Formats: sequence, structure tokens, C-alpha cells
Amino acid sequence: MRGPFTYRLTLDSRFIEMTAAFRSLALLLTGALVLSACKRENKIPILSILPEARDIGVTSGQVFSFTIKGRSDNSSLSRLRITTKRGNGFTNTVVDSALTGSTFTWEWEFQVAHATAAYDEIYTFTLFDAEGETMSTSRTLYVTLTETLLQETSGHLFYSANSAVHPEAAFDVQDRVQVISSADSTRRDIQDNPAGSGEELSKSWKSPAGGRFVRFNDFDYANATDIGLRNAFNSGVPLEQVDNIAVGDIILTRLGSLPANQGYYAALRITGIVDEPGTADNDRYQFNMKWASFTE
Repeated sequence: MRGPFTYRLTLDSRFIEMTAAFRSLALLLTGALVLSACKRENKIPILSILPEARDIGVTSGQVFSFTIKGRSDNSSLSRLRITTKRGNGFTNTVVDSALTGSTFTWEWEFQVAHATAAYDEIYTFTLFDAEGETMSTSRTLYVTLTETLLQETSGHLFYSANSAVHPEAAFDVQDRVQVISSADSTRRDIQDNPAGSGEELSKSWKSPAGGRFVRFNDFDYANATDIGLRNAFNSGVPLEQVDNIAVGDIILTRLGSLPANQGYYAALRITGIVDEPGTADNDRYQFNMKWASFTE
């Protein structure tokens, strides 16, 4: 015959057994949910960007970089796309690169665009995998203006259009190379502009690419800054051609081959003019240059 103590002990044992069973079931359900969540999280590619801050202050002309890391646990990576949107402007794709493998790391370095006023620009990074899954994140650069001292390159030249030996009678300012006079007009930012087929160097320039010129011999070339160059050009009267070029002249130009909102300016300091008597074969212009680009 059972006493009260025996009956209570039996009930307590059953209660303990039921509690343990419920706990085991709860642990199993929790594990299943965690596993399911992990699977859902890893179904898409993983993208991380450094700096981690969403809002970043920079100055115009500054060289800046993002460290971009990506991985895919369930597939291979296929593509990285970076777009930018400045203020209320249009969205532009600046990077669209194919990827392979399941992981990658990239240090993307670029120069923050110059401008005529402070602006903000959103950079959106999107990572694609081979299954079509994507992950995106964005960073906003808040750009303030600053003047940047310009670098100089030297020893540039191009020849007379009447030379029978050197067809390089034009110059691509953006690429800083001489080009032949039959090259695409968008590459001929500067070209010798002879009146005829004479043997003397014309000392006259034109721009088949649609650029304009300002002779500005009082321009402070030695201490030239990006903003100073743009302001100096805009303070003059831009001309379709410039004549009577001489050693020591400083010729400012704004390229005409770029979109309207892209301003590319250059200051060219004439260091030599070779005009051999009796032949135009080796006649040429020699100059150094500084340049600056703006989003306007």
C-alpha cells in the first residue's frame, strides 16, 4: 500500500520527465530555427565595405579608397557593380566587373571629383552571384571644396601640319600624347593650323575636338591650382584658335570633346618653337602642361 509520500514522489518524477522532454523539444526547435536562419542568411552573397560609416566627409580632389570584400557560401561570385548618384542627378555606373571564385577583396582607389560648389554623392555597391542573388550597400560622400596644387608634365610636342616626315600634327590633351592629323577629331584637342603649304611654322592652333583657347601670360603657372586654372580660363574670352604663339606664352584650354557637365582644363607653357629654314619636316611646338578636371 502506497503512502502519500510515495504518490507524491511518483507525480514529481513524471513532472520532471515531462519538463525534460519539453526542454529537449524546445532545444530541437531552436536549433532548427537557427539553422534555417543561417541558411537564409547565407543564401545571398555577403558584401562588406570599409570604411563602415555610411556618411563620409571628403574634400574635392582628394584621393580616396574603399576596401570591398565579398563572398558566396552557396555559389560562385559573378559580378560587382558600383553606381554613383550626385545630388538629384542621374545614376551613373562607374564599375561593372566580372568576378570568379567564391571570395574576393579589392582596394578601389579614385580621385574625388572637383566641382564649383560643395555636393554629396551616393556610391552604391552591388554584388551578384552565379545564381542571380544579390546584396547591395551604399556610402554617401559629403564633398567640400579645396584648392589642389597642380602637377606638371614636361617635354610634350607635336609637329607642323606641313611636315612630310612627322604626321603627328595634333595633340590629345587628356591622354597627353601627340596624335596624327587624321586621328578621330575627338582626340585632336590641339592641332597646328597652317594657312597653306608653306615651309614656315604657322604658330597658330585650332581644336578639331571643339575646345577653346585663352592666352593668359599673367597666369601664375608655377603655383597653379585646379580652381585657379578654371577661374583664369573663365575670366578670359575663349577663342576657337590662338595665333602668333611664342616661347613663354601660357595657353589655357578647355576641352570640347567631353560631356557638358565634365570640365577638363589645361595650362600649356610654351618652352620651344622649332622652325627650321627651308623645310617644315622637323618644325614643332614644345611645351609643359598642368591640368584639372571638374564635374560642373
